[in-house]
Amino acid sequence: MFGLDPFSRPVAIAEILLLLGLAAFIGWLLGRLVRSGRVSTLRSAVADKKAELENCRAELGSGRSSVDVVITKPDTTFVSEETQPEPVIETPQFFVSTDPLLPAYSHDDTPAPIIAEPLPSLDEPVTPIDETIPSISSTLEFPLIEEALLGKESPVIVTPAATTPAQDRETEVLNRIAARASELNFDRIGLAVASEADDLKDIVGVGPFLERKLHSLGIYTFRQIANFTKEDVHKVNEIVEFFPGRIERDNWVGQAKSFYERKYGKKS
Repeated sequence: MFGLDPFSRPVAIAEILLLLGLAAFIGWLLGRLVRSGRVSTLRSAVADKKAELENCRAELGSGRSSVDVVITKPDTTFVSEETQPEPVIETPQFFVSTDPLLPAYSHDDTPAPIIAEPLPSLDEPVTPIDETIPSISSTLEFPLIEEALLGKESPVIVTPAATTPAQDRETEVLNRIAARASELNFDRIGLAVASEADDLKDIVGVGPFLERKLHSLGIYTFRQIANFTKEDVHKVNEIVEFFPGRIERDNWVGQAKSFYERKYGKKS
C-alpha cells in the first residue's frame, strides 16, 4: 500500500515497535480508567462518611439525642416483702385498779410449784442399781483365726488362663505340623534340642510364627537347615504350609551355611 517491503527487516522491526507501542497505550488507558473508577468510588464513600460525621456533630451541638428514652413505671403487680402487712401481735390487756393500795395487797411474787408430784420421804429405802457388766462369753469360736494361728492353709483355686481364638488356631497349626515330624530324614538333617536353638529369624524369609513352626518339627539350628537337600526342602515347605518354592527363592540353605560358619567356624 505504501510501497513497503513486508519482508524487509527494518520494516518488520518498525511494525513490531508500532504494535508494542499500541499495546502499551491501550494498557495504560485501561489502567487509568480502572484507577479513576476506584478513585471516584472512594471519594464518594469519603463524602458520605463526612456527611454522617457532620450530622452527628450537629445533633451533639443542639443537645438532641437520636435515641428516645422511654421511662415506664415499674410493674406493681407483684407484692414485695416491704408492702406486706406486718403481723399484729396481740398484747394481753391488764386491769388497772383505781384503788392505790390494792396492788400492794394483791401482788404475789411467789412462783408456782414446778414439781406436781410430792417428793419422796428420806425414810424410804433406796433401791440399789445393778451395775454389773455382762461378761463376754468365752465360748465364741473363731475358726478362721484358729486356722491362721495353727498354720492351716486354705485351698487355693487356680483358674486356667483364658486363651484367645488366635492362640487356639496357632496351637492347632503347630500340633498338626508336629504330628508330621516323623516324615523328615533326621539322619541326614541332624538332631537338635531346644537348648541348642539358633535365632532362625536371622534368615531372610523366616518370621516369628514360621520359626515356631520349624521348632515344632524339631528344626532348631542353622546346621540342620544347611544340611537340607532338595527333597528336604520340598518336604519342609509342604509340612509348614509355606508358599511353594519360597525356601529356594529366599536361599535358606545358603543363608544357614553362612550363619553357621560365621557363628561356629568353617564346616568340617
